[in-house]
Amino acid sequence: MAATTQKKYEDRIPEHQREAIESKAPIRALALFESIRREGAHELNRPASALALSGLTAGLAIGFSVLSEALLRTHLPDAPWRPLVENLGYSVGFVLVILGQLQLFTENTITAVCPVLDDPRPRVFASLARLWSLVLATNLIGAATFGWVLHAGTIYEPELRNAVVTLSDHATSYGWWETAVRGIGAGWLIAALVWVKPNARNSELFLIVLVTYLIALADFSHVVAGTTEAAVMVYSGGMSVAAALGGFVLPALVGNILGGTVFFTLLTYAQIRSELVGDTAPERARRR
Repeated sequence: MAATTQKKYEDRIPEHQREAIESKAPIRALALFESIRREGAHELNRPASALALSGLTAGLAIGFSVLSEALLRTHLPDAPWRPLVENLGYSVGFVLVILGQLQLFTENTITAVCPVLDDPRPRVFASLARLWSLVLATNLIGAATFGWVLHAGTIYEPELRNAVVTLSDHATSYGWWETAVRGIGAGWLIAALVWVKPNARNSELFLIVLVTYLIALADFSHVVAGTTEAAVMVYSGGMSVAAALGGFVLPALVGNILGGTVFFTLLTYAQIRSELVGDTAPERARRR
């Protein structure tokens, strides 16, 4: 009945107007999955050197989130509304990374996982492990390096240094379990951002700012951006390396994976699984 009605109305609409309607229609869940799966399959097959360099650059770029937030804090009065404005600075690094198509580990909790869900063979799992390990390691190295740059560069600007240290101390002050729970929120939101982005069309910048602003405002723990803050605390003497790795990086990582892969990607995949089950072998081969 619905198909007949749709056909009846289509016959009454000129072709150029039907094309306009189609161009404005949102991308459906199955097509979203396929778009992300294709991107993930491409990333899984990239050379290790390309992944490592992109991951390192992303780790460095994400550090600008901490710097931008600290700069806003130094130029704003100490008022109750200040967090509402200064947390906008947290979005800067994510805009650079995501629009720059750099390798960010938390994006890959969904992008690189979709090909595994579609083709769960040992070879694909091995490719995922390779990508995750390379990107995570280089992200953390880049973020920690930027933390050192922040520490060294702000020594001569006491006001900015105090803002960086205060923000970093706050971000890394939660206990193991609370950091992990806060990491779930950040991981879920980044995965949701990746999922929604194809439908954002010309509003990608607004979407990235909105989602990452919420992460900052809610004090969610992001393993890469937070590593810059943990590194600042280590370099300033406020935290040991063991405490930074075991007390912040590890629980944030666990939370980000749970939020991005388990609570978002797997649950989202479950809703379209019934549609994918009907694929024939030739159709699956063409998609791969």
